[in-house]
Amino acid sequence: MNVQSFVRLVVVAVTLLLAHGAVSEAAEVIVLSSGASRSAIRELGPLFDSSTGHKVAIKFANNPILKKQIEEGAQFDVVIIEPGMIDDLARQGSIAARSRVDLARVGMALGARAGTPKSDMGTVEAFVGVLKNADSVAYTADGHSGTVFMRTLERLGLLETMKPKLRPAIGRTASSLVVSGEAQMWAGPISTPTPGTQIVGRFPEEFQTYVGVSAAISAGAKTPDVAQMFINFLASEEAGSVFTAKGFQPVPARR
Repeated sequence: MNVQSFVRLVVVAVTLLLAHGAVSEAAEVIVLSSGASRSAIRELGPLFDSSTGHKVAIKFANNPILKKQIEEGAQFDVVIIEPGMIDDLARQGSIAARSRVDLARVGMALGARAGTPKSDMGTVEAFVGVLKNADSVAYTADGHSGTVFMRTLERLGLLETMKPKLRPAIGRTASSLVVSGEAQMWAGPISTPTPGTQIVGRFPEEFQTYVGVSAAISAGAKTPDVAQMFINFLASEEAGSVFTAKGFQPVPARR
């Protein structure tokens, strides 16, 4: 992020402080965040800290794991997770009513080691060819993106063909299996390449599925005003530029 963008983010944060009457003491906000949004939230969290004096303590995990942790009573103030899961948690009473804010969405892609040539995946036929030619493909078995990938293989009629090549990642990112040499390629959100890997091609539009990123406040938040301040910060135009730089897209307006 350049200096000009950082200054604009600070202005946004100060504006939020003034709008909320500036809490007299620094507060710690416990944030549970999905792995799909890690690249953006890991950058935005410290910016919020330095510009407001508050502190966000961020814990990352895959969407289904976060949802289960909350259902089992995990303590948190803000959750950043797939929107449908927020709605489920709101119905269960774990999320403050009408606190959901949609931040961004991210499409699916295939990745490989850094330096691997990009693949032509603009058509379904080309996409199928890349999958069939791969020696092995990692996916996040305990994450929402893994479910999306398996459904995509099923829609393509490739599930049985690909099963011997699939390498499930549990408790870690799919791209980390490429770094460790356990897989040749990985399938997951565009936002999740780890150092040493890169995107080689997006899913073709006919089979593209977007993973949503939304935020909401815990029904039991200790400092709901600061939690709301953090969400407003994430929803600001300048924070949106960080999401965009990490491969996210704006969320279409809800009808």
